[in-house]
Amino acid sequence: MKLVSVLAILFGCMTQPILGQTNFGSVANYVTPAFFNNIIGQAGSGCPGKKFYYRSAFLEAPNYYPTFGKTATLEDSKREIAAFFAHVTHETGHLCYVREIARGKYCQPSTQYPCAPGKNYYGRGPIQLTWNYNYGACGKSIRVNLLKNPDLVATNAIISFKAAIWFWMNNVHSVITSGGGFGRTIRKVNGSECGGGNRPAVRARVKYYRAYCKQLGITPGPNLYC
Repeated sequence: MKLVSVLAILFGCMTQPILGQTNFGSVANYVTPAFFNNIIGQAGSGCPGKKFYYRSAFLEAPNYYPTFGKTATLEDSKREIAAFFAHVTHETGHLCYVREIARGKYCQPSTQYPCAPGKNYYGRGPIQLTWNYNYGACGKSIRVNLLKNPDLVATNAIISFKAAIWFWMNNVHSVITSGGGFGRTIRKVNGSECGGGNRPAVRARVKYYRAYCKQLGITPGPNLYC
């Protein structure tokens, strides 16, 4: 076999992507300053999120969960980013809110993740992380004791975005990257809205998703509603 042929075969093997991985570049290529600022720019001037959420903090989280926005096809990856920010936009009012408005204890009896005395596990951060078992499991993953210090999700922007991506990767990621459609992501984030539970909220989430898909140059795909 000629040397040129051998080199061609070797080069071809080296440049083939590993199954299940992509070479689409960093999430930062899609969540540009303009993309991020367009969201938070719609929050009111008095919103606490204006002084808390920032793009560079968000970009730290995908470094911890490297398959976020980099799974399946390029279109699937962009849809995941669009879906994530659609839910974030709805949950926080365009990145306005850091803490849930109606705050409760959200403590479920658990031997694995028991509630710490005097701590409440209401929604905090971009995805509004809620319940002690989520704070416990998330803290274990990102190596921060969120059971004892749940408010870190509302006072440390990098931890806040890591918590949001942790929830996403454990509950939503496989749905959107396998072609399940945006509607199924709504069930994962807030299933009580589905089946007529809160039609205006579902329509709002879909509106944001469609808008972000358009910004990223892709179609939203099927199964938008739940």
